[in-house]
Amino acid sequence: MLADAAPPISDSLPQSAVLVALYDDHRDTHVLLTRRAKHLRLHAGEIAFPGGKCDPEDADHWDTALREAEEEVALARDTLEPLGYLAPLVTRTGIQVTPCVARVSSRTDLQANPQELDMAFEAPLAFFADSTQISFLHFDYGGRERRVPQYQWQEHRIWGITAAILVRLVNLACDADIKMDDYWLGREAAPQ
Repeated sequence: MLADAAPPISDSLPQSAVLVALYDDHRDTHVLLTRRAKHLRLHAGEIAFPGGKCDPEDADHWDTALREAEEEVALARDTLEPLGYLAPLVTRTGIQVTPCVARVSSRTDLQANPQELDMAFEAPLAFFADSTQISFLHFDYGGRERRVPQYQWQEHRIWGITAAILVRLVNLACDADIKMDDYWLGREAAPQ
C-alpha cells in the first residue's frame, strides 16, 4: 500500500529520495529509469531512478525527488501527480532511500543531464511484474549470503536497490507476488 507519509527508518541515517514516475500510454504503464553517467565516481553506468540526497533546503522527500527529477531529466513538477510513498529502504552503506511514486500527467521529451546521466528511458511495468524475468545475484555480505534481485530489460541490467523498489512496486500495483529477501530494512546497514 502506498503511504501518505514516509516515516524514516532512522532519523540518524543520511536521507535520500527517488522519483518512481509512471506513464500511461493508453495500453501500458511504463516506469522511468535512468543510466548513471560512466564518468561518475559512485555507481557509474548503473540503472537508477531519478533522485539523490536530501538537501537542507528541501521541504520533504517529495521536494527532493522532484528537484532531482528536474535536474536529471528535465521532468517538470507540474506534470506530476503524487500517488504516495513506498516504504523506505536502506542501502548497504547506510543511506535511507524513500521512493516517491507519481503519475506523469503529460508526456514531455526527457533530457538526460550529461553531468549526471548517460540516458533516460522507459520500460513497461508489466515486464517487472513477470516473475520469469527476475533472477537473483548471490553475494557474501559480512558472512551472510544475500540474494539481490536483478532484471535484464533490453541492454539494461537493473539490480540492487533499484530492482528491489521495482519488486515492491509491482507486488503492490500488479499483485505480482514476487518473493524477495528484504535486506533494505536497515538492520544490515553499514555502521556509521
